[in-house]
Amino acid sequence: MKATMAGLAGLALPRRASAGEAVRVGLYQSAGVHPAAFAAEKALLERSPGFVCTVLTPAQIREGGLRKQDVAVFMGGSGTVQGRSLADEGKAAVKEFVRAGGGYVGVCAGAYLALQGEDEFHKLRLVAGRNLTGDAWQRGIAGLDVRAEGRAKPFKMFYANGPIFTPTPTEGLAPYVPLAAFVGEIYSAAKGTGPGEMPGTPAIVASTYGAGRVLLFSPNPVLGGAGVLQTAMMLDGLRWSAAGGAVPAELRFVDVFGAG
Repeated sequence: MKATMAGLAGLALPRRASAGEAVRVGLYQSAGVHPAAFAAEKALLERSPGFVCTVLTPAQIREGGLRKQDVAVFMGGSGTVQGRSLADEGKAAVKEFVRAGGGYVGVCAGAYLALQGEDEFHKLRLVAGRNLTGDAWQRGIAGLDVRAEGRAKPFKMFYANGPIFTPTPTEGLAPYVPLAAFVGEIYSAAKGTGPGEMPGTPAIVASTYGAGRVLLFSPNPVLGGAGVLQTAMMLDGLRWSAAGGAVPAELRFVDVFGAG
């Protein structure tokens, strides 16, 4: 434990972007990160003005690689494998980064990683929520309708087995704030998921962990074709998360992503 705390000593204060300064994004790459999701996010950041992308491995995170970042991004794949790759010291480094004011954006597996769960799943436990159906997570892949307050019509997002968020009261953590909800659904009875579990549950949630902001997407905004791809939402979410500060219970979709 002493070695772990010593390794975290330099992580107490994440870098904070000044007004007009580029948002520095630490993009996690490890076993358990899906190559397509990683590549799409990296390409988006590299072509988008106002963002600087640094790819971070588990070893680099354990060595203090988040120290110069504003927000950490964990993409789709396997949340369990991503967490196992970080190891306890890496998970502690991510938590300390967010607690001190850094942002966390989790997409699909990266959202699972941030939730509560048993030790065997290597969760970060940043957010007071779980997957509704526990270890039964296989639903399928589809473009699903999502609705949000402030948007006149539902819009589609690319869904690929992301979490079905359900609240889990957790000591020391405020409840998450739902920002958008699924209208449609997909499930696989053969894999233990069923009808009626998904509609009306959050597609996107926001939360506070210490002084940092956490934003979790169940669907993936950077994958999918025309009419499903929502890259502007990803960029807006990164800016919001990187800003730090309180997440009010009355936060709305438009406060993070605009009216669209």
